Amino acid sequence: MRILLISPTALDFNGNPIKQGRIHLPGLTLAMLAAVTPPEVELKLIMETTQDIPFDEHWDAVGLTGMGSGIVRAWQIANKFQEKKVKVIIGGIAASLADPELILKHCDSLVIGEAEELWPLVVQDLQRGTLKRIYKSDHRPDIENLPVPRYDLMRNLKIGLWRPVQATRGCPFTCNFCSVASFSERTYRKKPIKDVIRDVRAAKKYGTRYIAFIDDNICVDLDYCHDLFEALISEKIIWMSQSSLHLTEHPELVKLAYKSGCRILSIGIESLNKSSLEQIDKNWNNPERYASAFKVLRSNGIDVSTEMIIGLDGDDDSVFQNTYNFIVKNKISIPRVHIITPVPGTQLFERMLSNNRITSQDFGRYSGGKVNFIPKNITAETLQKGYWNLYKELFSWHSILKRIFINEATLDPYMQAVVWAVNLRYKYHVHHRICPGIV
Repeated sequence: MRILLISPTALDFNGNPIKQGRIHLPGLTLAMLAAVTPPEVELKLIMETTQDIPFDEHWDAVGLTGMGSGIVRAWQIANKFQEKKVKVIIGGIAASLADPELILKHCDSLVIGEAEELWPLVVQDLQRGTLKRIYKSDHRPDIENLPVPRYDLMRNLKIGLWRPVQATRGCPFTCNFCSVASFSERTYRKKPIKDVIRDVRAAKKYGTRYIAFIDDNICVDLDYCHDLFEALISEKIIWMSQSSLHLTEHPELVKLAYKSGCRILSIGIESLNKSSLEQIDKNWNNPERYASAFKVLRSNGIDVSTEMIIGLDGDDDSVFQNTYNFIVKNKISIPRVHIITPVPGTQLFERMLSNNRITSQDFGRYSGGKVNFIPKNITAETLQKGYWNLYKELFSWHSILKRIFINEATLDPYMQAVVWAVNLRYKYHVHHRICPGIV
């Protein structure tokens, strides 16, 4: 049996597939699915952002996964394979949260939820000719006994130096806009540290010592973090990940993170407006603490990337200038800004839908860069136009130089080059109306 596993690319502002020469932060989904696929199955992995899809080759089945607007591209690909009478299976966060009947219009089978336990059953049924329409587990997979991802297969993909590893899965916080929180049902699970080290070593063997922990929030359990960071020291890796601001309340743990190889953390601060933070159930974030929290990280050698949201109910048309001023004043090396996007399956979507504020359920608009709802204190037109103007200013040469010319974090020449390279890539993306960070 020959199975093709595809990670579809995202769509740009005009709905065209985004292509580029290399993926610098590859995901882990395909490598994990490959790890739980029976060995007698012939597999091929495709990351469409950098590779062409072999539509003309013979395949017994095709598996597709995607987030956000990537699900629309998954449908387009699925339709082509179905025309060729190839069995198509779709899964992933977007597919799991959407109306199943919407997804099943484009595939033979839908996998709802995390796939490590479900995928072997799908393959088994494919072999028997008894493929079900829907596969859904009644529990969360045990991540304490997962196999090593197939990093060996990633060597054939056009990816950069960074390799993905996962230590924890999910996030316990109740941010009502977050599709990951809805998908994981706000559970938080930790992989045994010995297995994390095992995966790090495998990633180094088939890649480099540059590791991207793809955890949704790596620093929730502080005791676990302490033990993980201690164990990572001897591995001599350089790593980055995502974290909440809670870590910065523990400077000794921040020092240990740096010692273990941490050089960049992406922080979801979301908003400068307290009423907006309340709207998304993230009022434990304190805007008055942002600057001091960044100082804790940078004084210990860790640079700061931020995720922010505009268009929340507490925002008016001053949000664009306020956001720009904050990012430049705090010299955020890698800023990302998103228009608040009520994603189907989230609490925010259900609330806005009940209040008749959703203006489009076209998944092509779930990219973080398009308005699909009625804002409260700003017009949709002003929000859409202001978003791209804000990004244009953030990634102007003047702003890039002001933000990163003098970096207070202790970055080596390579990591400094990474920061510059990301800014130049985002500058290119903004010019072409591609949301920074979407690929």
